[in-house]
Amino acid sequence: MTDTVMAQMHATPEQFVAAREYAQFSTRGLAEEVSRELRKDRRKPPMACSRSTISNLETGVARRIHHRRAAAIERVLKLPPGHLFRVEVFNVHSNKERLTA
Repeated sequence: MTDTVMAQMHATPEQFVAAREYAQFSTRGLAEEVSRELRKDRRKPPMACSRSTISNLETGVARRIHHRRAAAIERVLKLPPGHLFRVEVFNVHSNKERLTA
């Protein structure tokens, strides 16, 4: 079993939209700025943020995203860490472990 670090959105989709609108970003504009912020981070693997990721958070379709992407969203929106997302560790079975079980 491996540990996967994800961020769970604890804000409501409406609060997420309000934060985006208050910062005067469109959905596409926020995704592009978050991608720019992620490119500054030289860690591997390289990461970006799509418009559909932002849209899925706004509609409630997605509640969990990678913790680096969540941190970048909060930085771009000029929110304190943990304002929208809570970091969680999940135990995930790899495909290899599932096949042998």
